[in-house]
Amino acid sequence: MFFYLMYRVGYLLANMLPLKAAYWLAERFSDIQYFLARKDRQAVAENLSIILKKDMEQSRLMARKVFRNFGLYLVDFFRIARVDRKYIDKRVKVEGLENLEGALKRQKGVIVVTCHIGSWEMGGIVTAMLGYDISAVALNHRYKNINDFFIRQRERKGLKVIRMSSLMKRCVSTLFKNGILALAGDRDFTNTGIKLDFFGMPTNIPKGPAILSLKTKAAIVPGFLLRDNRFNYRLVFDKPIEVQGGRDIKDSEAIKKITRGFIAAMERHISSHPEQWLVFRRFWETPVDAFVL
Repeated sequence: MFFYLMYRVGYLLANMLPLKAAYWLAERFSDIQYFLARKDRQAVAENLSIILKKDMEQSRLMARKVFRNFGLYLVDFFRIARVDRKYIDKRVKVEGLENLEGALKRQKGVIVVTCHIGSWEMGGIVTAMLGYDISAVALNHRYKNINDFFIRQRERKGLKVIRMSSLMKRCVSTLFKNGILALAGDRDFTNTGIKLDFFGMPTNIPKGPAILSLKTKAAIVPGFLLRDNRFNYRLVFDKPIEVQGGRDIKDSEAIKKITRGFIAAMERHISSHPEQWLVFRRFWETPVDAFVL
Protein backbone atom coordinates (compact mmCIF):
# COMPACT_ATOMS: atom_id res chain seq x y z
CA MET A 1 0.00 0.00 0.00
CA PHE A 2 2.89 2.39 0.77
CA PHE A 3 4.30 2.20 -2.77
CA TYR A 4 0.85 2.62 -4.28
CA LEU A 5 0.29 5.75 -2.20
CA MET A 6 3.66 7.09 -3.34
CA TYR A 7 2.63 6.66 -6.97
CA ARG A 8 -0.72 8.30 -6.31
CA VAL A 9 0.98 11.29 -4.66
CA GLY A 10 3.31 11.53 -7.65
CA TYR A 11 0.33 11.37 -9.98
CA LEU A 12 -1.49 14.16 -8.12
CA LEU A 13 1.55 16.44 -8.00
CA ALA A 14 2.39 15.86 -11.67
CA ASN A 15 -1.13 16.86 -12.68
CA MET A 16 -1.68 19.70 -10.20
CA LEU A 17 1.51 21.55 -11.10
CA PRO A 18 2.42 23.22 -14.40
CA LEU A 19 4.69 20.97 -16.46
CA LYS A 20 7.78 23.11 -15.85
CA ALA A 21 7.24 22.98 -12.07
CA ALA A 22 6.45 19.25 -12.15
CA TYR A 23 9.69 18.58 -14.02
CA TRP A 24 11.66 20.73 -11.55
CA LEU A 25 10.20 18.88 -8.56
CA ALA A 26 10.78 15.49 -10.21
CA GLU A 27 14.45 16.34 -10.72
CA ARG A 28 14.85 17.35 -7.07
CA PHE A 29 13.37 14.03 -5.92
CA SER A 30 15.59 12.27 -8.46
CA ASP A 31 18.66 13.98 -6.98
CA ILE A 32 17.69 12.71 -3.54
CA GLN A 33 17.20 9.22 -4.91
CA TYR A 34 20.57 9.43 -6.66
CA PHE A 35 22.36 10.09 -3.39
CA LEU A 36 20.36 7.56 -1.37
CA ALA A 37 20.34 4.64 -3.83
CA ARG A 38 24.01 3.75 -3.73
CA LYS A 39 23.59 0.34 -5.35
CA ASP A 40 21.50 1.67 -8.25
CA ARG A 41 23.85 4.63 -8.70
CA GLN A 42 26.83 2.31 -8.98
CA ALA A 43 24.99 0.00 -11.41
CA VAL A 44 24.02 2.85 -13.72
CA ALA A 45 27.58 4.19 -13.69
CA GLU A 46 28.98 0.74 -14.52
CA ASN A 47 26.54 0.38 -17.42
CA LEU A 48 27.50 3.80 -18.75
CA SER A 49 31.21 3.07 -18.46
CA ILE A 50 30.74 0.17 -20.88
CA ILE A 51 28.55 2.15 -23.28
CA LEU A 52 30.64 5.31 -23.26
CA LYS A 53 34.07 3.71 -22.81
CA LYS A 54 34.66 6.24 -20.02
CA ASP A 55 36.14 5.93 -16.54
CA MET A 56 33.84 5.57 -13.52
CA GLU A 57 34.20 9.19 -12.43
CA GLN A 58 32.91 10.48 -15.77
CA SER A 59 30.22 7.80 -15.85
CA ARG A 60 28.93 8.81 -12.41
CA LEU A 61 28.40 12.36 -13.67
CA MET A 62 26.27 10.98 -16.50
CA ALA A 63 24.46 8.64 -14.08
CA ARG A 64 22.93 11.61 -12.30
CA LYS A 65 21.36 12.67 -15.59
CA VAL A 66 19.88 9.17 -15.94
CA PHE A 67 18.17 9.52 -12.56
CA ARG A 68 16.82 12.94 -13.52
CA ASN A 69 15.52 11.66 -16.85
CA PHE A 70 13.70 8.90 -15.02
CA GLY A 71 11.96 11.57 -12.95
CA LEU A 72 10.90 13.35 -16.15
CA TYR A 73 9.74 10.03 -17.60
CA LEU A 74 7.48 9.47 -14.58
CA VAL A 75 5.96 12.92 -14.94
CA ASP A 76 5.18 12.15 -18.60
CA PHE A 77 3.63 8.84 -17.59
CA PHE A 78 1.48 10.41 -14.88
CA ARG A 79 0.26 13.14 -17.26
CA ILE A 80 -0.79 10.80 -20.09
CA ALA A 81 -4.44 11.91 -19.73
CA ARG A 82 -3.40 15.38 -20.90
CA VAL A 83 -1.93 14.13 -24.17
CA ASP A 84 -4.09 14.98 -27.18
CA ARG A 85 -3.51 15.50 -30.88
CA LYS A 86 -2.71 19.19 -30.33
CA TYR A 87 -0.04 18.21 -27.81
CA ILE A 88 1.44 15.70 -30.25
CA ASP A 89 1.51 18.17 -33.13
CA LYS A 90 3.27 20.73 -30.92
CA ARG A 91 5.67 18.54 -28.96
CA VAL A 92 6.42 15.41 -31.01
CA LYS A 93 8.38 15.26 -34.26
CA VAL A 94 7.72 11.97 -36.06
CA GLU A 95 10.54 10.59 -38.19
CA GLY A 96 10.51 7.53 -40.43
CA LEU A 97 6.75 7.04 -40.44
CA GLU A 98 7.11 5.76 -44.00
CA ASN A 99 9.06 2.80 -42.58
CA LEU A 100 6.12 1.84 -40.38
CA GLU A 101 3.58 2.45 -43.14
CA GLY A 102 5.56 0.42 -45.66
CA ALA A 103 5.80 -2.51 -43.28
CA LEU A 104 2.06 -2.41 -42.56
CA LYS A 105 1.30 -2.58 -46.28
CA ARG A 106 2.62 -6.16 -46.26
CA GLN A 107 -0.52 -7.10 -44.26
CA LYS A 108 1.47 -9.33 -41.89
CA GLY A 109 1.50 -7.05 -38.88
CA VAL A 110 4.50 -5.14 -37.54
CA ILE A 111 6.66 -5.79 -34.49
CA VAL A 112 8.01 -2.48 -33.17
CA VAL A 113 11.05 -3.27 -31.05
CA THR A 114 12.00 -0.53 -28.62
CA CYS A 115 13.98 -0.32 -25.40
CA HIS A 116 13.82 1.47 -22.04
CA ILE A 117 14.98 4.78 -23.44
CA GLY A 118 13.43 8.22 -23.46
CA SER A 119 9.70 7.93 -22.77
CA TRP A 120 8.79 4.57 -24.28
CA GLU A 121 5.33 4.49 -22.67
CA MET A 122 4.56 7.79 -24.37
CA GLY A 123 5.80 6.31 -27.64
CA GLY A 124 3.05 3.71 -27.58
CA ILE A 125 0.47 6.32 -26.62
CA VAL A 126 1.51 8.69 -29.41
CA THR A 127 1.44 5.87 -31.98
CA ALA A 128 -2.07 4.91 -30.86
CA MET A 129 -3.25 8.52 -31.03
CA LEU A 130 -1.88 8.84 -34.56
CA GLY A 131 -4.52 6.28 -35.47
CA TYR A 132 -2.60 2.98 -35.40
CA ASP A 133 -3.81 -0.24 -33.82
CA ILE A 134 -0.99 -0.90 -31.35
CA SER A 135 -0.64 -3.35 -28.50
CA ALA A 136 2.25 -3.51 -26.03
CA VAL A 137 3.50 -6.31 -23.83
CA ALA A 138 3.80 -5.10 -20.23
CA LEU A 139 5.55 -6.77 -17.32
CA ASN A 140 3.26 -7.29 -14.34
CA HIS A 141 4.11 -5.30 -11.24
CA ARG A 142 4.43 -7.30 -8.04
CA TYR A 143 1.65 -5.25 -6.40
CA LYS A 144 -1.80 -5.63 -7.98
CA ASN A 145 -3.06 -2.13 -7.22
CA ILE A 146 0.06 -0.58 -8.79
CA ASN A 147 -0.20 -2.95 -11.75
CA ASP A 148 -3.83 -1.95 -12.32
CA PHE A 149 -2.88 1.73 -12.07
CA PHE A 150 -0.19 1.31 -14.73
CA ILE A 151 -2.53 -0.54 -17.08
CA ARG A 152 -5.20 2.16 -16.74
CA GLN A 153 -2.63 4.82 -17.58
CA ARG A 154 -1.46 2.93 -20.66
CA GLU A 155 -4.92 2.11 -21.98
CA ARG A 156 -6.67 5.44 -21.43
CA LYS A 157 -5.41 6.79 -24.76
CA GLY A 158 -5.87 3.71 -26.92
CA LEU A 159 -2.73 1.65 -26.27
CA LYS A 160 -3.75 -1.98 -25.75
CA VAL A 161 -1.90 -3.87 -23.03
CA ILE A 162 -0.99 -7.54 -23.36
CA ARG A 163 -0.40 -9.19 -20.03
CA MET A 164 2.18 -11.89 -19.53
CA SER A 165 -0.54 -14.45 -18.71
CA SER A 166 -1.89 -14.38 -22.29
CA LEU A 167 1.33 -13.47 -24.03
CA MET A 168 1.79 -15.68 -27.10
CA LYS A 169 -1.88 -15.97 -28.08
CA ARG A 170 -2.49 -12.20 -27.93
CA CYS A 171 0.78 -11.37 -29.69
CA VAL A 172 0.07 -13.68 -32.62
CA SER A 173 -3.55 -12.50 -32.83
CA THR A 174 -2.41 -8.86 -32.98
CA LEU A 175 -0.05 -9.55 -35.87
CA PHE A 176 -2.52 -11.69 -37.79
CA LYS A 177 -4.91 -8.71 -37.70
CA ASN A 178 -2.16 -6.52 -39.21
CA GLY A 179 -1.77 -4.67 -35.93
CA ILE A 180 1.37 -3.27 -34.36
CA LEU A 181 2.97 -5.18 -31.51
CA ALA A 182 5.40 -3.22 -29.31
CA LEU A 183 8.10 -5.18 -27.50
CA ALA A 184 11.07 -4.09 -25.40
CA GLY A 185 14.24 -5.64 -26.79
CA ASP A 186 16.73 -4.76 -24.06
CA ARG A 187 15.52 -6.84 -21.11
CA ASP A 188 15.12 -10.61 -20.97
CA PHE A 189 12.51 -10.74 -18.23
CA THR A 190 11.56 -14.36 -18.95
CA ASN A 191 15.12 -15.74 -18.73
CA THR A 192 14.63 -17.49 -22.08
CA GLY A 193 16.70 -15.16 -24.22
CA ILE A 194 19.69 -15.66 -26.43
CA LYS A 195 23.23 -14.68 -25.43
CA LEU A 196 24.66 -12.09 -27.84
CA ASP A 197 27.03 -9.16 -27.62
CA PHE A 198 25.54 -5.84 -26.61
CA PHE A 199 28.05 -3.00 -26.68
CA GLY A 200 30.73 -5.64 -27.04
CA MET A 201 29.71 -7.57 -23.91
CA PRO A 202 27.67 -10.81 -23.91
CA THR A 203 24.27 -10.73 -22.28
CA ASN A 204 20.86 -12.34 -22.69
CA ILE A 205 18.66 -10.56 -25.23
CA PRO A 206 14.97 -11.46 -25.76
CA LYS A 207 14.46 -13.77 -28.71
CA GLY A 208 10.69 -13.28 -28.72
CA PRO A 209 10.71 -10.59 -31.45
CA ALA A 210 12.71 -12.82 -33.79
CA ILE A 211 10.58 -15.90 -33.12
CA LEU A 212 7.33 -13.99 -33.64
CA SER A 213 8.67 -12.51 -36.86
CA LEU A 214 9.64 -15.94 -38.16
CA LYS A 215 6.33 -17.44 -37.06
CA THR A 216 4.01 -14.76 -38.47
CA LYS A 217 6.15 -13.18 -41.23
CA ALA A 218 5.67 -9.81 -39.50
CA ALA A 219 8.28 -7.14 -40.19
CA ILE A 220 10.40 -5.81 -37.33
CA VAL A 221 10.66 -2.02 -37.18
CA PRO A 222 12.84 -0.51 -34.44
CA GLY A 223 11.00 2.43 -32.84
CA PHE A 224 11.98 4.89 -30.11
CA LEU A 225 10.51 7.99 -28.45
CA LEU A 226 13.48 10.15 -27.50
CA ARG A 227 13.49 13.36 -25.49
CA ASP A 228 14.69 15.98 -27.96
CA ASN A 229 15.02 18.65 -25.29
CA ARG A 230 13.29 19.31 -22.00
CA PHE A 231 9.78 19.54 -23.43
CA ASN A 232 9.87 18.03 -26.92
CA TYR A 233 10.31 14.55 -28.37
CA ARG A 234 11.28 12.65 -31.49
CA LEU A 235 9.32 9.52 -32.36
CA VAL A 236 11.70 7.61 -34.63
CA PHE A 237 10.89 4.55 -36.74
CA ASP A 238 13.95 2.95 -38.30
CA LYS A 239 13.97 0.91 -41.50
CA PRO A 240 12.53 -2.62 -41.18
CA ILE A 241 14.96 -5.42 -40.39
CA GLU A 242 15.02 -7.60 -43.46
CA VAL A 243 14.53 -11.34 -42.93
CA GLN A 244 16.07 -13.42 -45.67
CA GLY A 245 15.91 -17.15 -46.27
CA GLY A 246 13.64 -19.59 -44.48
CA ARG A 247 11.36 -18.85 -41.56
CA ASP A 248 11.89 -21.82 -39.27
CA ILE A 249 11.36 -20.68 -35.67
CA LYS A 250 13.89 -23.34 -34.60
CA ASP A 251 16.59 -21.90 -36.85
CA SER A 252 19.01 -20.49 -34.28
CA GLU A 253 21.08 -18.67 -36.90
CA ALA A 254 18.00 -16.87 -38.25
CA ILE A 255 17.03 -15.88 -34.72
CA LYS A 256 20.53 -14.55 -34.06
CA LYS A 257 20.61 -12.60 -37.31
CA ILE A 258 17.27 -10.91 -36.68
CA THR A 259 18.15 -10.18 -33.07
CA ARG A 260 21.49 -8.64 -34.04
CA GLY A 261 19.52 -6.37 -36.38
CA PHE A 262 17.52 -4.72 -33.60
CA ILE A 263 20.50 -4.83 -31.22
CA ALA A 264 22.32 -2.58 -33.70
CA ALA A 265 19.38 -0.15 -33.68
CA MET A 266 19.25 -0.07 -29.87
CA GLU A 267 23.01 0.44 -29.61
CA ARG A 268 22.85 3.35 -32.05
CA HIS A 269 20.14 5.23 -30.17
CA ILE A 270 21.50 4.45 -26.70
CA SER A 271 24.95 5.65 -27.81
CA SER A 272 23.40 8.91 -28.97
CA HIS A 273 21.32 9.35 -25.80
CA PRO A 274 23.00 7.39 -22.98
CA GLU A 275 21.50 9.67 -20.33
CA GLN A 276 18.04 8.51 -21.46
CA TRP A 277 18.62 4.77 -21.10
CA LEU A 278 16.68 4.08 -17.90
CA VAL A 279 18.00 0.79 -16.56
CA PHE A 280 18.90 0.72 -12.88
CA ARG A 281 20.55 -2.65 -12.46
CA ARG A 282 23.82 -3.95 -13.84
CA PHE A 283 22.77 -4.73 -17.38
CA TRP A 284 25.36 -7.39 -17.97
CA GLU A 285 23.95 -9.32 -15.04
CA THR A 286 20.41 -10.35 -15.90
CA PRO A 287 18.10 -10.69 -12.87
CA VAL A 288 14.44 -10.87 -13.83
CA ASP A 289 13.63 -7.77 -11.74
CA ALA A 290 16.21 -5.65 -13.53
CA PHE A 291 13.71 -2.89 -14.30
CA VAL A 292 10.59 -2.28 -12.27
CA LEU A 293 8.78 1.05 -12.17
